[in-house]
Amino acid sequence: MKTKYVLSIFLSFFLLSSILSAAVSNGGPQQNKKRTRENIITMRLLRMTRVLELTEEQTAKIFPVVTRVEKEKMEIYLKVGKEMRDLRLALKSKTPDEKKISNKIKAIKEFRDQLESMDRELETRLEESMTLIQRAKYLVFSADFNRDLRNQLDRARRMKERPPRKKK
Repeated sequence: MKTKYVLSIFLSFFLLSSILSAAVSNGGPQQNKKRTRENIITMRLLRMTRVLELTEEQTAKIFPVVTRVEKEKMEIYLKVGKEMRDLRLALKSKTPDEKKISNKIKAIKEFRDQLESMDRELETRLEESMTLIQRAKYLVFSADFNRDLRNQLDRARRMKERPPRKKK
């Protein structure tokens, strides 16, 4: 157990440094966003392992599934974002094209259905590998992790919008 704790601290430090280096590198904004998303998935898995006290066997079963599903969900979220931007633009038109708007709504609903299906698949796979207590901890962990992530992203956005402080 102590080995897992030390390993999770080391990996968290590694992830933090890689996130910071990605922010400073010149790989372009798309590459940085992709790297950041992958780092978030990895950080989520590491924290999940620690919070749920997963065994090595459970971790070996769960990690590939969670990684695959989360990456697929990220791709779908990107598609939803594009469709939402297009929908906003269509709505701003003086004469909105109802057929185009209808198609955007349909696409967004289909993507949301895909996301719900993936969440159900993930929960089913997790239930097969975890105890009742671990499943309960997972529900709490997911809510807390997502809330904390939103808060961190909001704080980062506010810091980005704020002008730099002048040195005295």
